[in-house]
Amino acid sequence: MNLIYLDNAATTKVREEVADVITNVLKNNYGNPSSTHSYGRPSKSLIELSRKEIAGH
Repeated sequence: MNLIYLDNAATTKVREEVADVITNVLKNNYGNPSSTHSYGRPSKSLIELSRKEIAGH
């Protein structure tokens, strides 16, 4: 029997490619995006790029 998940208002299964990107970001871009040091700048850039990508949809 195939199960069908109907409680998507509570949570939804994450697509594998999304989980891979999230895992990569959490492992490699942990700098504070509000800081100006070398760890924070890439995080800020990633957030800005993500905002532009989302706004384009």
